[in-house]
Amino acid sequence: MGLAANIETKLREAQYRAATTAKVGWFTSFYVMGRHIVGPLTSPGEVPKATPTEAPSMGDMRASFFKLFDDEWADVEAKRYRMPREFRTRPDPVAAVRKARNYLDEARAVARRSKTKGGGTEVRETAPDGLPAYYRQNFHFQSDGWLSEESASVYDTQVEVLFTGSADAMRRRALPAISEEVRRLVRERGSEKDIHFADVACGTGRLLSDVADNFPELTVSAVDLSGPYLEKARANNAHAKNASFIEAAAEKLPFEDGSVDILTTVYLFHELPPKVRREVAAEVARVLRPGGLYVHVDSAQYGDTCMDALLEGFPKAFHEPFYDSYAREDLPSLFGESGLEPDGQRIGFLTKASSFRKPN
Repeated sequence: MGLAANIETKLREAQYRAATTAKVGWFTSFYVMGRHIVGPLTSPGEVPKATPTEAPSMGDMRASFFKLFDDEWADVEAKRYRMPREFRTRPDPVAAVRKARNYLDEARAVARRSKTKGGGTEVRETAPDGLPAYYRQNFHFQSDGWLSEESASVYDTQVEVLFTGSADAMRRRALPAISEEVRRLVRERGSEKDIHFADVACGTGRLLSDVADNFPELTVSAVDLSGPYLEKARANNAHAKNASFIEAAAEKLPFEDGSVDILTTVYLFHELPPKVRREVAAEVARVLRPGGLYVHVDSAQYGDTCMDALLEGFPKAFHEPFYDSYAREDLPSLFGESGLEPDGQRIGFLTKASSFRKPN
C-alpha cells in the first residue's frame, strides 16, 4: 500500500471511530436516563430472581462490545461493504433531539406497562382482526405493539438505546455474506437487477437500507406484517431503486416457489412460537431458488458468548414470551428440517448472523 493510500485508510478509520464513538456516547446517555425513568425491573415488594448463570464481567462485556466495531471496520477496510451510510451523511440535530424526547416519553409508558398485570398484552384489545395471536402483544412493553405510526417512529431509537448504539452494527453482521453472494451472482448474470433480494419481517428497514446503499439496483421485496412499520421502511429506503413493499406474514410469503435469490430475516424468530418458526423456515426454503442464500439475523443463543446471564434475564425484563425457547433452539436442525444447509455464521456482541443455503 502506497503512502497516500495508507493515509486515506487511516483517515477513513478515524472517521469511522469518531462516528461510532459519538453514536455510542449519545445512546448510552439516553440508556442511563431511561434506566432512571424505568427504575427497578421488579415491582415493589418483589424479590429479584437470580439468573442461573453467573453474570459476565464488565471487562468481558466491553471487549465483546468493542470487538463488534473492530470487526465492522475490518469489513469496511477490506471493501466487503461501504462505510455505513449513517456515518457518511450529516446528522440532523433537530430530528435527533425530537427522537430522544419521544424515546423518553415512551420510556415512561414502558415503565408503567412493565409493572402492570397484562401490560404486555394491552394491544389485544385494539388490534385489527386477522392478525396472528402471537403478534398481538406489546413486545418490549412498547406502546401499540407493532401496530401504530408512533411505535414505528420510536422503535429504532428504543433499540439503539437498549444496545447503547450498537444495534445497526449488529444487524450489519449480515452484510459480508450478502455482499459476497450479490457479487458472485452479478459475475454470473451481469446485473444487480436480475437478483431478487427479499427482506422478510423488515421492520423499519434498517438492514435493507444498508443493503440498498451497497447495491442500489437490486430487485428488492420488503415484507412485513405491520403496515405502519412497512411505511417507515419505505421512507427509510428511498435510495432503493427497485424496491416493493408488501404487507404479509412471514409464514405466508407472497412469492412463487424458487423465486428469491437472497432472503434475510432480522430479529424475527425470537418473537415467534416454536411451531410458527418451523412454518416460516419452510416458507423460506420454498421461495428460495436452488442454491439460494438465507441469512438469519437474530439474538445470540445460549453458549454462543460469555453473556448467557443477559439472555436469561431478557424475556421477563422486556416481555419476550418466546425468547427463551428461541435461545435454546438448534438452528441447523430447525432449518435442516426444511432442507437448508448451514453456510457460516458471524457473531457480533449480542447478535448472530447465520447463513443457510438451499441445495442445488
